[in-house]
Amino acid sequence: MTRTFAILGALLALSACSGGIDNNRLRVDVIEDSPREIAVGRMPLSPASAYLRNATAQGLVAFDSEGRVVPALASRWIVTDDDKGYIFRLQKTRWNNGREVRSDEVAAALKVRVAELSRSRFGDELAKIDRILPMTGKVVEIRLNAPVPNLLELLAQPEFGMIHRANGSGPMIAERIAGNLQLRNRTDEIDGTIALDEKRVILAAHSPSRALARFAVGQSDLILNGRFEHLPLLTATEGNEAGTRFDAVPGLFGLLVTGDGPFLSNVANREAIAMAIDRPRLLTSFGITDWRETLTLSPEALTNREQLPRPEWSSQNVQERKASAQSTIAAWEGSNGPVRTLRLAMPRGTGSRILFARIRSDLAAIGLEAERVTYAQPADLVLIDRVADISSPGWYLDQMSCRATPICSEKADQLLDEARTALTREERIRLWGEAERELIATRNYIPIANPVRWSLVRDGLLGFAQNPRGWHPLQYLGRDPT
Repeated sequence: MTRTFAILGALLALSACSGGIDNNRLRVDVIEDSPREIAVGRMPLSPASAYLRNATAQGLVAFDSEGRVVPALASRWIVTDDDKGYIFRLQKTRWNNGREVRSDEVAAALKVRVAELSRSRFGDELAKIDRILPMTGKVVEIRLNAPVPNLLELLAQPEFGMIHRANGSGPMIAERIAGNLQLRNRTDEIDGTIALDEKRVILAAHSPSRALARFAVGQSDLILNGRFEHLPLLTATEGNEAGTRFDAVPGLFGLLVTGDGPFLSNVANREAIAMAIDRPRLLTSFGITDWRETLTLSPEALTNREQLPRPEWSSQNVQERKASAQSTIAAWEGSNGPVRTLRLAMPRGTGSRILFARIRSDLAAIGLEAERVTYAQPADLVLIDRVADISSPGWYLDQMSCRATPICSEKADQLLDEARTALTREERIRLWGEAERELIATRNYIPIANPVRWSLVRDGLLGFAQNPRGWHPLQYLGRDPT
């Protein structure tokens, strides 16, 4: 690993001297730990495939470069008074083969998407869709069994980009030229034929070290999908720190309790582990000023979240917390014998080794031993690093449901199901709050921080913006945002 850093450092030192960028021909590398062929039809979408689908097969709505929901196939929409009807008016556009998009084709394509994704992470929300109807040549209506407050955020996800008879709907068209996957923005000419902008984006997927090496020698202009485990590779980018952009995204970053042995079955023991982790010390190991610790399941500032109390121990300093946790562990061992070594599952990468070393040190301070394992191995605690798809307390509760975790609360699941069918915002918020209280009592999840995503941006690149979703659509790159 030291040799890898040395090579990257030398390459990046050279790159610091290279100047200029051609915004008409941009090269974008998406980090994937195990890169595979970029394909829009394979589910679940790999990160690079998600970028390709988003660019070539837009949905009714989309995210812009700053993470806001904006028109895509639909130019505008209205929501009915009961919040159970969304009526979209389509803008005049064409499929990539030049045929004009009709509402019956969009409705049919969306029905296919909903059916295909019904067993995905979106399944619970999609189950509320009752009908998808083409109303006229340019109007599509979605009727719901119950309100879905964040439906537009859901429909803006890349998975909802629509394809009709193997044709996407823009805003870009992809083609392979000399082995490279190239994308160009569409422009509709007056005669109705599809024209392409001269600007090109070349998209590829690479491993973290290869992506950074390519950036270093000027073979790429933008790296996307950097995660915490890849962060130490950036220590080799001395002189290029200004090119790193961090997105502090909402979601889950913490330890999920999966072990069912006697020790972890005890709520007090799970609480002791949560108390022992020195979050500020852990996060400062990575040198990111925007990475913030969390102590709650859903973000405290999240819209539509009830104000719930932090853990009782949150007002104590870390030394006091560790002393109390150590006492809990010692008492349990006095009655039950030594605790076996805890297995912590984490992704591969130097960042994971750093994170594990900090957590192992914290656990050792209260009398527990730990070893690091991969996700494929049996584990007692599993690191979750997951960006929230939608801005809803329900998303966080769903991640901790009995369908997703071995230690859970059936009562919390029941409350979450009731919230899904609640007819008023106030009732929904109340039920979400009750469900979160139930989950807090289980101590099945140990929050550490918000997730973090990073990008490496070459100086002079136009159209890139940090945003709270960590998502950077390709169609805006190379363009002056003004």
